[in-house]
Amino acid sequence: MTTVTTTPETTTTALSVPRLLALAMGALLVVDLVGGVWAARSGVNTWPDAWGGHALLAAPAPMIAAQVLMTWMAVRGRRRRAAIPAGLLALACLVSVASGFFDGGLGNAALEPGMAAYQVFLLTVTGVVGVLAAVRAVQLARS
Repeated sequence: MTTVTTTPETTTTALSVPRLLALAMGALLVVDLVGGVWAARSGVNTWPDAWGGHALLAAPAPMIAAQVLMTWMAVRGRRRRAAIPAGLLALACLVSVASGFFDGGLGNAALEPGMAAYQVFLLTVTGVVGVLAAVRAVQLARS
């Protein structure tokens, strides 16, 4: 059950933007983990490539680490300077989604049935994280 409290200045819900951002990042982490394991077990990627520069069903490990760190900083920060990692996270997610469409991986011929749909799912979850990060950046910049 979600409760809504209204004051003259703001409307807040029980699931605040920082909490939603943390939950979405957790979901993205699971999606990246499952995608990498699926790609490696199916032979579409080698184990190191499953989270490397040639990953087809997950983000590269450095991108995942950066996204987790930026999420932590954006969620934990309460001051205006925390808008910087939130904005960088939004930008990183935008770049990640754009590269998903233009790097030749989306719908790659080596993919098994269902993997192309999983790629779209991965890009969607990444986009949700990016939108929430942008909302958090605006929130923090206005504080």
